[in-house]
Amino acid sequence: MNAIVVGSANTDLVIYVDRLPAEGNTAVGSGFKSGPGGKGANQAVCLAKLGVKTHLIARFGNDGFSSLLRQEIARLGVDLSPAVIDRERNGGIVFIILDKKGNNTMVADLGSNLLLDADDIGRVLELFSDSGLLLLQLEVSDSANSKAAEYARTHSLKVVLNPAPMRPFDTSILEKADIITPNMQELESLLRNLKGKSPIEFDEKDPEKIADAARELFTFGMQEVVVTLGKRGSLLVKEKNSLLFGVYRVDQVDATAAGDAFTAALAYMYALGSDSAECIPFASAAAALTITRAGAVYSLPTLQEVNEFVKKNTMPEPTYFT
Repeated sequence: MNAIVVGSANTDLVIYVDRLPAEGNTAVGSGFKSGPGGKGANQAVCLAKLGVKTHLIARFGNDGFSSLLRQEIARLGVDLSPAVIDRERNGGIVFIILDKKGNNTMVADLGSNLLLDADDIGRVLELFSDSGLLLLQLEVSDSANSKAAEYARTHSLKVVLNPAPMRPFDTSILEKADIITPNMQELESLLRNLKGKSPIEFDEKDPEKIADAARELFTFGMQEVVVTLGKRGSLLVKEKNSLLFGVYRVDQVDATAAGDAFTAALAYMYALGSDSAECIPFASAAAALTITRAGAVYSLPTLQEVNEFVKKNTMPEPTYFT
């Protein structure tokens, strides 16, 4: 199977602290390092590590960071021939502060990522006739995502949208998605922006309330919604029933890219023809492995690692409800 990822590629600049600083305070950190990141790059590398021939349609900058970024993403197995080098702008940069518990805070300048557009997608239309999966996020323009989703529908690709980072966007993209994977905050924002709903008050003992809210998104055309709940697991929402999944218990080192690993691994299984309920334990295993390691793309697991992890570890049985 071939896959297309339309999305961002950034250079991550990471520093480690004992605890995240409060507003107006300075924390003294250590262990500074840089490396590849960005939701598009993370998800593309994850698919490549799972054995998928993956094409990343992205827009890199004309700077030293971007040059190294391209080299490293290609080294990790992603095809960058559809990518564009923007000669007039710098690439994306993300500053990440990480505490001892693996929690982080980030500030991003997306740079050239924001200039990826429909024309960049149109230049590589031939990729869509030979692929089975399109994976989208919201760190690039609506025109790029919309055109890619349109081509994907024409060529019968599975379309998975990770609506992150949340921002106002063209809702026609939702109409072309098979599955979307928001977290709770993104689900709240979607409903508030698209439906005029007040924010959802999360209650982990009442997943039915979350499922009912998520079903309101079905009016936009997608078939299923998978709401990620962090350490509480994930919720698969279908038209008439839902499944609440737990998590694999692991020691967290760094939560960076865990959501990207989950979405990419879920999309991988879904595109291969697995039922979405079968996809989630595999996706959860990929995310669990990712948080046991430091970094973004370097923490992403291989197919062999995920399969071995699933054999050796168990998740709680999912809770089914209507």
